[in-house]
Amino acid sequence: MVIHHIKKFFESQKKKLQERRKEKEQLESFKETEEMRHAEELKREADRLAQLKQYQTAIEEYGKALEYYPYKGDEQDLFKNAAEFLFKCNYNMAACYSYLDNFDESIKFFDRALQVQMADDENKVRALMGKGSTFYRKKLFVEGRYKAGAYRISMDADWEVSDKKAEEYKKEDQKKSYTKLAHECFSGASELDKSHIEAWYSKGHMEVLMGKIKEAVQSFDNVINLNKNYENKELISLFDEIKMEKGIHVKASEILERHEYADPAFKTKTGHLVKTRAEMEIANFLFDNSLLFQYNTVATWADKDDFRASFYIPKLDLYIDHHPYSYLKEYQKVMKTKVKQYEKHKKKHIYVASEDEKNIEEAIKLKLKPYIIL
Repeated sequence: MVIHHIKKFFESQKKKLQERRKEKEQLESFKETEEMRHAEELKREADRLAQLKQYQTAIEEYGKALEYYPYKGDEQDLFKNAAEFLFKCNYNMAACYSYLDNFDESIKFFDRALQVQMADDENKVRALMGKGSTFYRKKLFVEGRYKAGAYRISMDADWEVSDKKAEEYKKEDQKKSYTKLAHECFSGASELDKSHIEAWYSKGHMEVLMGKIKEAVQSFDNVINLNKNYENKELISLFDEIKMEKGIHVKASEILERHEYADPAFKTKTGHLVKTRAEMEIANFLFDNSLLFQYNTVATWADKDDFRASFYIPKLDLYIDHHPYSYLKEYQKVMKTKVKQYEKHKKKHIYVASEDEKNIEEAIKLKLKPYIIL
């Protein structure tokens, strides 16, 4: 009888303990649910503010959402929804900082988004593309070429880069190379998603800037294989060249515009940066034959103030022009006008046309015969 009462007592205590544990778990679960609900409300408000371009306020709300969210650190691995929430908050904060041109904070939060281990590949690609674009925009800022294009989002921002910070950027770029860092991001994105056309295009763009022409050709081949009509947003002449080599039509007006405004990207043996592969080959040929030259030099004797020759060789008092689009009727007018200037002012002049590019060295040797035998 006594044993029965003792057994009944312990069973009663055990039941009470289980009930208390259950109540505690329910309380914790309710608290957690409330925290999650509040965090998600804050995120939705932050999303709304970001859409209204209230980026600084949106950043503050995203920060609050992350503070309230109950899953942090390693706990993000518990379930996918937590990872998705953490990724989106950090990614959106990075995007807001990017819109404000606050490069350092933007990169920091792109990194935090990438640290969310359970984030899917699609999200990782987005973060890598955002981080790479920010590094490249930082490079443009350092070079004083912060212009519209695929990597630039125009907006009014209160945040400004101080002279001290700008100097820090320049030193950091010299040490680490923002172009190289951007390339690493775009390469990572293209590895994760082989069909991501923007990743391949941006990767190729960075490779052109780094002088890795073979790699750039492969990247642009991938772009064109994915979409032969992909827009050449950054006016990269190599991209147009590859399209034309593949027999893909490129509008004459677009070609001429790209040629006029494209930045020099091909590095010669002398360290000059030139606009096209053909100009690089001409420069290297002149160097190999001990013919010192000036590149893109202004001819002060011409009728127009900004009349330029592709190359000038002081030793021979000779001008060399490269006409990459001599097959275009629109461009032939430009050619004839330039040739007439040389003839009018009795200047020695030769030119390399598009049909000469198949064997540039032989073409130059032949055209230089009246002035020097090589």
